[in-house]
Amino acid sequence: MLSGANASNGDSMQNLIIQKQRDFEIDARLSIEENKRVNVVRRGTTYSTANNTYNGAYNDSMNMDFNAWLNSNSYRARQVAEYERYLSARVGSQNVPPLSQLLTTARSWSKCGYEPYQLPPQELWSNIVPTLRLYSELKNQGILPLSSEIRSVYRNPGLNDCAGGADGSKHMNASAMDIWVPEYEDNSWRLSTMHDGLCQFWQYQGQPYNFGLGLYATGAIHLDTDGYRKWGFNHASSSSSCRY
Repeated sequence: MLSGANASNGDSMQNLIIQKQRDFEIDARLSIEENKRVNVVRRGTTYSTANNTYNGAYNDSMNMDFNAWLNSNSYRARQVAEYERYLSARVGSQNVPPLSQLLTTARSWSKCGYEPYQLPPQELWSNIVPTLRLYSELKNQGILPLSSEIRSVYRNPGLNDCAGGADGSKHMNASAMDIWVPEYEDNSWRLSTMHDGLCQFWQYQGQPYNFGLGLYATGAIHLDTDGYRKWGFNHASSSSSCRY
């Protein structure tokens, strides 16, 4: 039988063991929570266009390709994030299209040995601002459907030359965009109606925007704000489908 002192010491030792076990369990729980927080932070450092919503398997695939391209280079990701902040401050975040569309370049990028996306040089960033305002206005007025997609914006001179772009293409100074409405691709009546709306806007409201409008039989539409003019398949005014 233990003496009173020994019993007291035994109780103290048992209490100490129990307290150490509790401390260990608390530390383990904290460690798990901390790891969760660290993992969340790590995931958060990669830039994504997930918050930009637009539909279709094509867009899902494009989003994946864009995010892979973007996050393959941390400096590039920071520059793209800065570009988005720059545009949001000037046209409002709601009027900034998904970056996976806005940084898309010429369709022949692969054949020409370039990447599928290009960020324009910073000195050209301001050139797209009035074009984004025009693009937003055309959608706000219902002339372009909300499902419109941007398929080509900035091209550096080398890619523009390889892709067969015009010598003075406005894509090279980042003031132009080519857009497409996939749902109209097989509906010539809706495509013609949209073209008529664009032509009317160009005639009656286009001059203050310095609106350059190119309409092509393929359904592609060129918009820029770098000269009030219109053209069609051969880049001549006479070939424009606008009857005004």
